[in-house]
Amino acid sequence: MPKKKSLLRKAKKISGRIKVLRALPYKGSMIYLRVIDGEIFEWLLTFHNEIYAGYLVIKPKKGSSKLTNREISQSASLALQGALTTIDNLLKTKLDRKTRRKVEMFEKARPN
Repeated sequence: MPKKKSLLRKAKKISGRIKVLRALPYKGSMIYLRVIDGEIFEWLLTFHNEIYAGYLVIKPKKGSSKLTNREISQSASLALQGALTTIDNLLKTKLDRKTRRKVEMFEKARPN
């Protein structure tokens, strides 16, 4: 008896320049965190049928060609905080003192 061909194909491992780190809901919106070329951390979010986006460029320290897992995690957390703050601002939510301080520190560190 001949073997039947399976209609389901095995998923191939695909490598690319863009990797989705997380997709999570927050206050009725979806947030997508991605890393592009290993050093651009982008967040995308949907809010009332509109798309908002932002990104951070985090380069490896001198002498390294890649970010460490810890640096990737910290960079993703910074990008996520940007997305959460954007949603809170769109909803006109008051930030608690701790979050407000984080946002102020981040804003001071950014070049004009």
